[in-house]
Amino acid sequence: MAFAIRLFLPFSLLVIFLAINPTMSNAQNTTDDMINKICRSVEDYGFCKQTFDDNLLSPVPDIVDLTHITILQSSSNATNTLDFIRYLLRNMTNDDALKKALTECEDAYRLLAGSFQNAFLFFNSKDYDGVLFVERGTPRVQASCTSTFNTPPNPFNPLDERNRQMRILITMAVVAATELTSY
Repeated sequence: MAFAIRLFLPFSLLVIFLAINPTMSNAQNTTDDMINKICRSVEDYGFCKQTFDDNLLSPVPDIVDLTHITILQSSSNATNTLDFIRYLLRNMTNDDALKKALTECEDAYRLLAGSFQNAFLFFNSKDYDGVLFVERGTPRVQASCTSTFNTPPNPFNPLDERNRQMRILITMAVVAATELTSY
């Protein structure tokens, strides 16, 4: 009898482990699939993937977790860029064309920061349609900052890389929110 118990206990643990392990593996594949789907929709896959890898909070995140990451990162980027623009306006206002472009970008990034703060509020109240509604308008707002530097006279664009990152984060956020609302 003791032999049967000694044999049964490890066998039972092995069965439980094998039953759980494929589930965890499938969940990880699903997470990787979601991240790949989101990141393949942006202009810089590596930046997107790194953003998720650096900010994953759970070992097996779902689309809710990924959407949360995109909102937080977009909000942070918009706020940091807004602070940078304000710094430039205070300290580098010799060129009137640059000052005008930065002022237009300040308005755009103020709207972006507010939009992602609203998206965060909707997200926390589990109003995912509200998140998507708010985020859908952000690409045009961000594009207004980019286009102001393409309008003659074309001043030097100190926001080029920040605009690129914001554009990627916005796309990530909209794709993630679209996936979230389709479940």
